[in-house]
Amino acid sequence: MSTLNYDLQNIEQQLKVILELLRNLNTEFQPKILYTQKELVELLGISPNTLKKWERYGLPRLEPPFENTRNVFYKLDDVIRFLSID
Repeated sequence: MSTLNYDLQNIEQQLKVILELLRNLNTEFQPKILYTQKELVELLGISPNTLKKWERYGLPRLEPPFENTRNVFYKLDDVIRFLSID
């Protein structure tokens, strides 16, 4: 597969993810602002490793200031912003 085809497929996948997130914002219900790792992985149809890779590339993660918790959250705005910039 050529680099150009790979780049185009990557862009297409990112656009699909952004559109799905925007559809969630346009529902009659109040959209969620924070997503857990598990929720975000399921919503976007990605693997946990992909999410960790995105973190290395700059996707901010939020960790509550409580000891002995493993919960990690992501702001919807941060995810959309991250996927919109390449």
